[in-house]
Amino acid sequence: MSVTTRTTSHPVLTTPTDAAPGSAYGDRWAEVYDDLYDGRDTIPAVVDFIRRWAQPASVLELGVGTGRLAIPLAAAGMHVVGVDNSEAMLARLRAKPGGDAVDGRLADMTDPPTDRTYGCVLIAFSTLYLLADQNTQRRCIQAAADRLAPGGALIIEGFIPDPDRWHNGHSLHVEQWDSGHVTMNVGRLDAAAQTIDTLRVTQTSDGTQVIPNRLRYLLPAELDLIAEHTGLGLAGRYGDLAGRPIGSQPTSHVSVYTRPETAAATTRR
Repeated sequence: MSVTTRTTSHPVLTTPTDAAPGSAYGDRWAEVYDDLYDGRDTIPAVVDFIRRWAQPASVLELGVGTGRLAIPLAAAGMHVVGVDNSEAMLARLRAKPGGDAVDGRLADMTDPPTDRTYGCVLIAFSTLYLLADQNTQRRCIQAAADRLAPGGALIIEGFIPDPDRWHNGHSLHVEQWDSGHVTMNVGRLDAAAQTIDTLRVTQTSDGTQVIPNRLRYLLPAELDLIAEHTGLGLAGRYGDLAGRPIGSQPTSHVSVYTRPETAAATTRR
């Protein structure tokens, strides 16, 4: 939902400031979320990759969003529980074909409301980076580790800031520019704090919409150390959720963690 503030000749659409802090991301992005990620992944290959790791065939997705992955996973015969702190996101998930096959739950991803264990806990789309600080991220990873079945895997997808994209800590990316519609993303990187602040600005004949966001990113070595402290070990690192090899200078990664005593036995190439 948006509110309109007339500060120029065009209305400026922003997100409400009275939303609960934990649900702010979902409330801001729910309307455009699927457009942003449409075509991003080869879904059958992603489902295949996750199914290879999910032993038994059950998935807990933290930050399920609108169900872009959860719905195909459920359609492939897996038991899927999806946690999100945004009712707006979950409403869109439920409204989609196949959405009723996903057990969507409104909750914080640091405290998933489930007492069972899963073959896979999935945190995709750099969702872990939406958590405000390292301590909160640690709690989330611990919660994920606590809900893994023996032999199960924690799969985390994240990005690594691309040096070519940032100039003196700033970036500008034009997403769309055609008659009557301009969308651009403006970013500010603080390498010391490992934070990125962004504004997604969309201008149409109806006005200008500004959606803010903040990410606190984790570097792979830092993520490995946190996982180790929860009793997990790195079992594999890939270039994407389809399981492609990771390059020598990656800007994204998918890290898979299992308990050390089962890591060697459960590595799936």
